[in-house]
Amino acid sequence: MDDLAADLMLLAARPDGRLDVPPKLRFGLSGSELVRLAAARRVDVADGRIVILDTAPTGDPLLDEALALMTGSDRPPTAKAYVARARRRLVERYLARLKDDGIVQADRRKMLGFITVNHWVVVDTARVARARATLQAVADSTGTVEPAQAALAGLAFAIGVARYVFPGVAGVPARKRLKEAAMRDPATDAAVRAATDAAIMASISAATAAATSAATSAGSFH
Repeated sequence: MDDLAADLMLLAARPDGRLDVPPKLRFGLSGSELVRLAAARRVDVADGRIVILDTAPTGDPLLDEALALMTGSDRPPTAKAYVARARRRLVERYLARLKDDGIVQADRRKMLGFITVNHWVVVDTARVARARATLQAVADSTGTVEPAQAALAGLAFAIGVARYVFPGVAGVPARKRLKEAAMRDPATDAAVRAATDAAIMASISAATAAATSAATSAGSFH
């Protein structure tokens, strides 16, 4: 489960090595935190609401921040509310972690002669291949998959990065299989299963709401 967030980001790598950062990525990262905290026995999910089991630090600063946010009010949030919550520079901090691990590097360029634009380029192509292989294994499967595979497949489907691996019409059967495999009960503990289901559904909901809001905002200028 520790590689879940990194795998999710690396699936958005293009053939030329450039790493896309889709707007929906933040929902998938928040969803991955929920699943990882469940796997670490810090939280559970019951009736859609996060249940705190243990507030002890995990040793991962970003994951500990997520846990603190879940425990910072009188009542823990619903999974849907947590995943949809805007968190300052969440994606950038996960990208910085990939950079520190030597997996990506920043490519800064000037636009219009004075605007600096940051792009991210993958330098560890083997690491991307590993993430893609995990998703391919789910697409090729016919039965129950491992918990980490189910989480990656479901979140990749939910935020649309599965289309980078299985694009266009030809990729429809594979993408459909990812969703089916993720939502099928794997042989795992109830907390991880509940968190995975909640994270996937919350990511789909948040991504849909964000797309609708963007479309409405765009329409208001016409």
